[in-house]
Amino acid sequence: MIRYRYADQLKPPAPFVNVSLRCPGTGTQLDALPALLDPAADRTVLPARIIESLGLVEDGRSLFQGFAGDIAELPTFLSEIQVHDLAPLLVRVVLGPSEPFILLGRDVLNAYRILLDGPQLAVEIHAP
Repeated sequence: MIRYRYADQLKPPAPFVNVSLRCPGTGTQLDALPALLDPAADRTVLPARIIESLGLVEDGRSLFQGFAGDIAELPTFLSEIQVHDLAPLLVRVVLGPSEPFILLGRDVLNAYRILLDGPQLAVEIHAP
């Protein structure tokens, strides 16, 4: 089991975990990046600066509907994502042009059993 405290710099506090990202084509890797758990998102979202740092190559485009109902066509990229020290997952991520954080969507979160303990401001992740 992996346990993290919520980030209390955000109001209200939010569950973040550390992830490593790797470009499957080049092997370029970034480690210990904070990622916000976003179970309302069906896809994992990466900020533009991270996609650029990894040198990810666009492999398609998909339509996404945002919180306000706006629909946007955004580029997708293949990336390996490793939560803490768990086995890496190969996922198709989407560019979040104005996102400040990595958003871990259900494409990653559904691989684990996750407990959001709001009263204790902690998140627990259990490998399957």
